[in-house]
Amino acid sequence: MLIKTTERLTLRHIEAKDAEFLLQLYNQPAFLQYIGDRGVNNLDAAEQFVERTLEHYKKYGFWLYLVEEKASGQPAGVSGLIQRDYLDAPDIGFAIDEQFRRKGYAFESAQAVIDHARDIALKELLAIASLDNQSSNKLLTRLGFDFAKCDDLEGNGEKINLYRFNLLT
Repeated sequence: MLIKTTERLTLRHIEAKDAEFLLQLYNQPAFLQYIGDRGVNNLDAAEQFVERTLEHYKKYGFWLYLVEEKASGQPAGVSGLIQRDYLDAPDIGFAIDEQFRRKGYAFESAQAVIDHARDIALKELLAIASLDNQSSNKLLTRLGFDFAKCDDLEGNGEKINLYRFNLLT
């Protein structure tokens, strides 16, 4: 299902055919360093990840979307909304494949996700970023997110930055 298009990108629901790309993306060094190991370590795990994503679409009406480059039709990353148990509103998440970085795709896809959040009548978005992920912290500020706090939100002993974005203004 198509979610949004931008000048250079298409955001759509993740499908079974995306499992191989997700396996590759979720095991890139930057992903593992800044987002963490999500257990997508083989094709079977990637296929299970796709199934969980499809369940989240049904449960919440949103989740992560596949970001495709319009010009080539190639998958370039993921961007979307995640409802975490420890947050009181959905948070925006994004990861761009290393071959597509430094093209502004994270910013462009995140703007599309913010527009989508307005379309589905969300009132607020959150964002989390590891302290050492300077690129994401800068990007969130550039998108208009306000820094809220640095705290151990998950209760795992690791502090992360929390940002807020009011969709009603």
